[in-house]
Amino acid sequence: MNAHTVVIAALVLNAALGFGYRVFRLAKGGPIADVIGQAVLGVVLLGIAGALAAGASWAEWAAAVYGALFGLLVMPVWVLAVLLPLRPGVPDYAFTAVYWAGALTVAVAAVVA
Repeated sequence: MNAHTVVIAALVLNAALGFGYRVFRLAKGGPIADVIGQAVLGVVLLGIAGALAAGASWAEWAAAVYGALFGLLVMPVWVLAVLLPLRPGVPDYAFTAVYWAGALTVAVAAVVA
């Protein structure tokens, strides 16, 4: 599997995982704004993945920026400000680990691609 395919797969995974987790949290009383925001981010991620699949070179930069931004800035802040005050359970930890790993995978694979 080449780095291009890894980036595309990780983008699609994070789009689906992020939306699914926000819907899960909504069912537990979470805010609808999180679902809407994640849906918008998911569409952007799927758009970047589609552009990569179509061969658009700019999409590698967009993927790298997303991966670095979320992996190095957004997720650490989210863990401290949102996750820990939630009194997280196994699904919350699992989502966090996989999503964070996905973002970092996107960043590294996009640079390599």
